[in-house]
Amino acid sequence: MSLRPAVLAVLLVALALTSTRVSAQDWSGIDEAAVDAVGSGEIPGVVVLLGRGDEIVYRRAWGSRRVVPDHVAMTEDTIFDIASLTKPFGTTLAVMSLVERGQVKLDGPLGRYLKEFRGRAHDMVTIRRLLTHSAGLPAIPPSGTLNPGFPKAAALLAKVPFDYPPGTAFQYSDTGFILLGEMVRRVSGEPLDRYLDNHVFKALGLRDTSFNPSGQVRSRVAPTEYVNGHLLVGEVHDSRARALGGVAGHAGMFSTAADLARICRMLLDGGSLEGKRVFKPATVAMMWARSPEGNGSRALGWDISSSYSLTASPFFPPDSVGHLGFTGTSVWINPTTRSYLILLTNRVHPNGGGGTKILELRTRVGPDLGTKVAMGDSTAPATDGGEESVKPAPLTSVVRSGLDVLVAQNFAPISGYTIGLVTNQTGIDAQGRRAIDRLAAAPGVRLAAIFSPEHGLVGDASTDVPNGRDVVTGLPVWSLYGTTRRPTSAMLRGLDLIVFDIQDVGVRYYTYLTTLLYVMEEAARARIPVVILDRPNPINGRVVEGPLMDPDLASFTGPHPIPVRTGMTIGEFGRMAAMERRIPVSLSVVPLEGWERGRWFDETGLPWVNPSPNIRSLTQALLYSGIGLLEATNVSVGRGTDRPFEVIGAPWLDPHRVSQDLNALRLRGVTFEPVVFTPNADRYQGLPCGGVRVVVTDRETVRPVTVGLAIAKTLRSRHRDQFRPEAIQNLLVNRATMWAFLRNESLDRLVAWTEMERSNFLNRRASYLIYK
Repeated sequence: MSLRPAVLAVLLVALALTSTRVSAQDWSGIDEAAVDAVGSGEIPGVVVLLGRGDEIVYRRAWGSRRVVPDHVAMTEDTIFDIASLTKPFGTTLAVMSLVERGQVKLDGPLGRYLKEFRGRAHDMVTIRRLLTHSAGLPAIPPSGTLNPGFPKAAALLAKVPFDYPPGTAFQYSDTGFILLGEMVRRVSGEPLDRYLDNHVFKALGLRDTSFNPSGQVRSRVAPTEYVNGHLLVGEVHDSRARALGGVAGHAGMFSTAADLARICRMLLDGGSLEGKRVFKPATVAMMWARSPEGNGSRALGWDISSSYSLTASPFFPPDSVGHLGFTGTSVWINPTTRSYLILLTNRVHPNGGGGTKILELRTRVGPDLGTKVAMGDSTAPATDGGEESVKPAPLTSVVRSGLDVLVAQNFAPISGYTIGLVTNQTGIDAQGRRAIDRLAAAPGVRLAAIFSPEHGLVGDASTDVPNGRDVVTGLPVWSLYGTTRRPTSAMLRGLDLIVFDIQDVGVRYYTYLTTLLYVMEEAARARIPVVILDRPNPINGRVVEGPLMDPDLASFTGPHPIPVRTGMTIGEFGRMAAMERRIPVSLSVVPLEGWERGRWFDETGLPWVNPSPNIRSLTQALLYSGIGLLEATNVSVGRGTDRPFEVIGAPWLDPHRVSQDLNALRLRGVTFEPVVFTPNADRYQGLPCGGVRVVVTDRETVRPVTVGLAIAKTLRSRHRDQFRPEAIQNLLVNRATMWAFLRNESLDRLVAWTEMERSNFLNRRASYLIYK
């Protein structure tokens, strides 16, 4: 069995902005969700607690606390190894307590508190950067460094080289929090566990929160995993924490849902609980403020929108905070509505499994909670159809790409430079000759290196791409979709100009845009100018469609706050991104000649080259801007067939009824046909799928993002028990629209949400446009 897509929707109604209490019958769906989770055999037991302010809205347990050597039922007061929840609920609270007392300075260097880290080499390793995982330290301490325990371990860790310069990146680091735990001990004179007990836990009246639980409470501890034939019960699961005696800054705490709820309540009440003040309101506010350190995705000790929080942060307001734990624990808090979710499992019991199922469980819980508590006013603005008032200009000439223009200029703009060329199979001139070969033979130009994006230099790779050499020129080909997605200093060595020549498809989540962004950022650091050889937006530059990306949800498939269908060329995007992100890069664009905003690619006279393995036609590029949103869900989008993004399907989908439902919507420029297909690759490989073919009848009027959302709504209605829509947010990355979808608002209102910020975007875009 699998979890229902909106399995906790009814459960979370009571966390909305209203104060209406919910009757017992409103929770009926949670039993099926719990039975599915524990019935999989991967997760022994589950405890869920939902709170709003001082009220526990819902609390229940399912499954087993332990399954071996004997069975014990899960109870609401079960004590869990909360793993990395130790970081925000333990170590961070201890550190902020010392900050509040004036004993620790957030921007003070670690060496001020740990003598082993004194000296210029560690001056930039600050307490703030340790809390935000941006201190340059390795994710995991090297083998053997913790074996002697502290203080000797500090001396060994101080000799470990940085993974990156402190303050320049984000890397989730157990190492940093291990050192913070030791800092608490040295500054306060008390071990971390004793300090927390004396200064935080006792004041909160916590009964079951501790490191190394023993005595009578041990019988309520959920076991984790067998290690060397020994079942861990009350002993921390994390091996590095065990090496430190069970008390460490990164892991080691045990707690219950009720105790964690008291900590959440205290924080939501500005640092006090039931009349007892533990922190000042300013301390809590400071702790939860998004930090600019690293990549801006973390607060002090808390996650906000890092890659680790994808099951929660894309569905919650940007000021929400939380954290996950390896053993199957998670907490997410919405300060705006004073609501919180606690989800505790012992998914690693007894043999370390449950990784897939806990991801699925979190993915179901996060979207529903976020949707129910995030917004009070669901009144959406009117939509104007998703296109500019400017009508397409008449076609008057054959288009020349930026590469063709550069050739016509006899390469004068790049003459005298040693060049690195970012390109792939789409970088060709009007006669089909490669940009690589044109630049390698260009007068006054020295082509020294080639860089390739996702899918590699010839555009046929479907996984990570290794470095290599070009078979024609013998030049090194550096992959920007392998061990790194950014050009490194070693790759850029000896270059004094970077030329970018890649055809994109006019869609935000097409990763060539991010590759350009990363290239500009690294070129700026190396003080190397960038030249973009512009190419057409193949699905025209007039229509803008879909919601803007929420700025804090940036990722490799979400480079910048722009709509799904961008209405920009890659050169125009480069200009916008460089300016709005304040990238100090010397950027120039060699513009197209003869291209107008209303022109489609097949009206340019330029040769079509598949920009990636599954975009094989202009129609597929157009539909990708909407059908692509469904890729991460549990439907096939036609990969492994002759019609990727023209068909969608699944073994459980009823093709005739879904087609009828979609045709009844009378969407502009498109019809739907029932089909059956069997993918030979990707999702549902080898399985017959009932499906729907999307037939574009008028490309000028079809709005693919609307089509994609209409399909999702139809599947959610027709196949509610099978369809898993939450992962649409992976590429939609817009909370307001996703909330509206999960609230089951009408398609018209959903489309209105997608267009809510469109006018603002068009105003932003105007100054970066090159073409009329």
